[in-house]
Amino acid sequence: MKLRVCIPCKLISWTILSILIFLFSGIPCFAQESLTKLNHPVAPPRVSTDKQPPTDPQELEAFIDRFFLQLKDGNIPGAVFILVKDGKIFFSKGYGYANLEQKKPVIADKTLFRLGSVSKVFTATAMMQLAEQGKLNLNEDIDHYLQKFHIQNNQFKPITSAHLLTHTDGFNVAWSIGAATRYQSQLPSLEQFLSKNLPKRIRQPGELYVYGDVGIALAGYLVEVLSKVSFTEYINQNILKPLDMRHSSFQQPLPTALAADLAVGYNYRNGTYVRSPFAYIKSVPSAAMSATATDVAHFMIAQLQGGRYGNTQILNESTVQEMQQQHFTNFPNHNGMAGSAYGFYERFQNHQRALEHGGNIYGYTSQIFMLPEQKLGFFVAFNQDDKIGLRENLIAQFLNHYYPQQKSKTELPKTQSSAESYQRIKQIEGSYRFIRYPHDSLVKLWIVCFGYQPDVRLKASRDGIVTLYTRGSRWRETEPWLLRYENSDIYLIFRRDTQGKVTSMSLSNYVFVTHEKLAWYETLDVQKRLLLFSLLIFLSVFCLWLINLLIQCWRKQFSNISRKIRLIQVLIGLISGLNLFFLIGTVILILRINYWEFFFGLPIIMSILLYLPILTTGLTTSLPIIGLIAWKDKSWSIVGRLCYLLTMLASSTFILLLNYWSLLGFQF
Repeated sequence: MKLRVCIPCKLISWTILSILIFLFSGIPCFAQESLTKLNHPVAPPRVSTDKQPPTDPQELEAFIDRFFLQLKDGNIPGAVFILVKDGKIFFSKGYGYANLEQKKPVIADKTLFRLGSVSKVFTATAMMQLAEQGKLNLNEDIDHYLQKFHIQNNQFKPITSAHLLTHTDGFNVAWSIGAATRYQSQLPSLEQFLSKNLPKRIRQPGELYVYGDVGIALAGYLVEVLSKVSFTEYINQNILKPLDMRHSSFQQPLPTALAADLAVGYNYRNGTYVRSPFAYIKSVPSAAMSATATDVAHFMIAQLQGGRYGNTQILNESTVQEMQQQHFTNFPNHNGMAGSAYGFYERFQNHQRALEHGGNIYGYTSQIFMLPEQKLGFFVAFNQDDKIGLRENLIAQFLNHYYPQQKSKTELPKTQSSAESYQRIKQIEGSYRFIRYPHDSLVKLWIVCFGYQPDVRLKASRDGIVTLYTRGSRWRETEPWLLRYENSDIYLIFRRDTQGKVTSMSLSNYVFVTHEKLAWYETLDVQKRLLLFSLLIFLSVFCLWLINLLIQCWRKQFSNISRKIRLIQVLIGLISGLNLFFLIGTVILILRINYWEFFFGLPIIMSILLYLPILTTGLTTSLPIIGLIAWKDKSWSIVGRLCYLLTMLASSTFILLLNYWSLLGFQF
């Protein structure tokens, strides 16, 4: 098969390759937050000054007004902020519009926002009520309470309610695709949804904090089982009504009296605000609540006042203390490290211990932030995805303004780097991946390659310094398997398996920041090189095959080759072309479709695309058989044989990549 490739064809091939290289280089197009806490940790300065909490509502208003000038930077139509202090609402204000088309303003005690995962703290509160009443033992195997379905233990230990409330249940991350529906008629009961959609258990309970929806959904189902009423009804009767939260509900759709006051959720794309559809969340206890800022303030007051709001007590003070204390940490032998309470997670910043929870749902963002020791907390919500990290900026600016710290430039301790220490930090070297991703779903590709927590790499030097890339932060070992970040009280701790191999690392001031260590072939650098190798071969072979076909058709004559060789030519051209089409189609789909659309199910176009890897894998398996038969055919040119061998190698590599990223078949 003798071919002459024209210059335009070369240019086209390399142009397409360059575009694909760029697209697969890790663009964070699905960013739900703009944070990379591990790459750029917030370092609390070491010397504190006098604490000055808000004392003047007008001064606080001026501070918040200045902050919310940034709404335009994030293309956020509307927002609300409310702060409670010493058992009362200290300040509240709405900003912008709840409805852009009608120019309807945000009003703190009237406008409802969808809370997303902030719903989880209400579910946790319901669980604590049942525990207080003696109906639930938080340390009992939850399988003892389940009736219609049961948890498969196999080689794993039993899961308790405490595991559910601290996100240490050990379930695989799940429910990114098909977690919601557009239609109320398609909304299953909580029991139906859980019984059919429980993910696999992939680690022992109590081992690692991996934030997700599964545990809290099971907790909400236990509320139904033990109370013998629906989860929504239980929350309404035992939390919302006692706290005078009259403009809040887990009900989907919202009651008629509340629906008109729900802020419209928006998605800003290509310079235009687009209304987000109402997402009927199947995992109701995890993310389905809607509320006004004033109602959330009532809940925060109860949490900060020992379970009391006005004359109503929803929890005993001792129960609130138990709920808010640390029940899991990645640093069990070290004090002052962030962990998980029941429902809330901890943050240590500016020498303050905070309890918080954030939420995202299609078109909405929210955050509860409380300082229990100060009897103070605030709630903020937007009717748009927070793509520029406004929530984090608000927390940082608030703490720096009202609880400032004097910065001290403390260098890393100049400990002597021994040979033993150097051997340890050499074991730490390598690439690490944020642990919150599904291991057996195609969503893995979306989260890892296009998510907001990129893989990080650690490199050790002879002087005992460990550098964390991409930002170049420097860490030094203070004790075996514990590193300290320069100029801070922030630490990294490393876990090892029974063979002594490092498996993961965790950050001290954010409990949910845990990264697992990757094998060399799992690193994105290796994966990209393998992908680019396959792409280059597919592009070259497909272009050669296509040009050869066009030339032969133009000359109206075909090479004098056997059927077997012609069949191989067709197969390698078809395999290369289909694989290229799959890759380009997938990238275009990712870039054009809002991430939240996948929560309604896999788009039809993606479902069609997923048939292609199955087809090309089947065709690839036939290549060795046909090639072996045709190898002795003298009409098969050297160039043809080389194309065949390279296509075989590239296709086999591509199949391995597809399998690793769960793109081979319908895995979701």
